[in-house]
Amino acid sequence: MKHARKNPRNGRGRRITAIAVTATVGLVGAVLIGVGARGEAPPPSPPASEAIADTPSLSPTSSPPPTSMPSATPTKPQAKTESSSKAPKPKPKPTQAAAPKPLKRSQPVRLDIPSIGVDTDLLNVGLKADGSIGVPPLDPDAPAGWYARGPSPGEQGPAVLLGHVTATADEGPAVFFKLGDLRKKDEISVTRADGKVAVFKVTQIIQTKKDAFSSAGTYANTEDAELRVITCGGAFDKATQRHADNIVVHAKLVSTHPA
Repeated sequence: MKHARKNPRNGRGRRITAIAVTATVGLVGAVLIGVGARGEAPPPSPPASEAIADTPSLSPTSSPPPTSMPSATPTKPQAKTESSSKAPKPKPKPTQAAAPKPLKRSQPVRLDIPSIGVDTDLLNVGLKADGSIGVPPLDPDAPAGWYARGPSPGEQGPAVLLGHVTATADEGPAVFFKLGDLRKKDEISVTRADGKVAVFKVTQIIQTKKDAFSSAGTYANTEDAELRVITCGGAFDKATQRHADNIVVHAKLVSTHPA
């Protein structure tokens, strides 16, 4: 029985501010996501090199140190030659492509991550009565979810997608079991109800203990259209029936095209 092919739930969540997101869905670090499958190998973890943001390095602003100490006695100034009077031409700095203009709000309906074999419908999730974020059904074939009270994928800000890493008892891996295998520059595509596909590239993969989950680093508002894909990871604690870590993938919108 394949639940991932069901049509997503109808409804359009309102966008909330970064402060509200931080206050309410910060609890996702404690509750998300995954009851471990007994006997299963642990889910993949990103290597340390992938946990560094893919941002350009900054050029130093201070002057370079002198190449030699000044002479103790003055020397006769030398006549300038043509070769010494001309300063070397500076090398052109590499330019980065401008981020695409964010799209208007639209319901996301499908998620594709080719490099790890994810192809799933998306259903809406909101907040539970205790203020924690809702999650998709705990089923090995359950689709991923979109936090419908935040930005939609392609809209300005960090759209949040979440899903289970493993399912109950002996039912095995779930939709985001291989999320830790993602690498920088891998593509993530989200098909939207308006007939557009928003294409993102991974910029960072973070694995952290649940009690060290950074709400501000995950949900803070952004100038561009970005994506956060979240699941569980790390060792499985049989006593609590929970994984120890969260895996958070950051990605930025790089292009759009018709579905």
